[in-house]
Amino acid sequence: MDGSRRKNAELVCSGAAMPWAQHGSSAPLMPASMTFGLPFMGLGGASRRRSAPFASVSAGALAPPKLFATPKVEPATGIDYPDNLCVITKNHCPGLAGVGVRAKRVLGLKNINVYALGLYVDAHGAKKALGKWKGSSSDTLLTNQAAFDAITTAESFERSLRLVISFGSLKRAQFVNALEERLAPPLNKAGKSDVMKSFERLFDGASFKKGTAIDFSASGKGKLVTKIDGQQVGTIESPELVKALFDIYLGSDAVSADAKASFAQGLSSLLQE
Repeated sequence: MDGSRRKNAELVCSGAAMPWAQHGSSAPLMPASMTFGLPFMGLGGASRRRSAPFASVSAGALAPPKLFATPKVEPATGIDYPDNLCVITKNHCPGLAGVGVRAKRVLGLKNINVYALGLYVDAHGAKKALGKWKGSSSDTLLTNQAAFDAITTAESFERSLRLVISFGSLKRAQFVNALEERLAPPLNKAGKSDVMKSFERLFDGASFKKGTAIDFSASGKGKLVTKIDGQQVGTIESPELVKALFDIYLGSDAVSADAKASFAQGLSSLLQE
């Protein structure tokens, strides 16, 4: 085709060829890098066959980043969290929704990062429980406590909290007492004060040090499985305990706003799939 009949703009695909799917194939289009160009005008306005690029677009770059079930490092403590956590289920384990840190102010002077925390949820179950929020942004989820309540009270899928000690001087009694402050009121109100004693006994003889990992995993109708450094220390059947425990981190008065925001980002990413 001579230059006078060429289009005013041409599409030049970098690489050997644009990887379109073959006719009749169900294979998806692969990401491609594309350069858009205009005819290069020489002296006197003559159009040459070479194109001058003015923009480059990578199709893969248009997709939002995947934030669910990807490994993360909790920034305040530097603690690593794997993409999946197998506590109860050994296949299709819950994926990481987000991470954060539990900090405490000491004598009103400075914050101590007591432990890092991560939330894991079963992808299929969480998507079903959060179906009405499909496609929602993380900001939308954060302003809808009902979305977090759906995770907290779910009975059809596994979800886990992993707490990793980052403050080396933390004593076992301090850790248990801090949780008891949040757990005891709702348990007493529900007439389940005996459950608190069972929970405390889970930590009898446990050795706490920097890096100690505590996993709380809930499934079914209120079954809570607890592991310390990978060793199961007990199972408690109590929907009230499960709700009270997860409310500490997912409730309207969550102990770490940054962690809850991170959870919302991961869940939002899951709901875009």
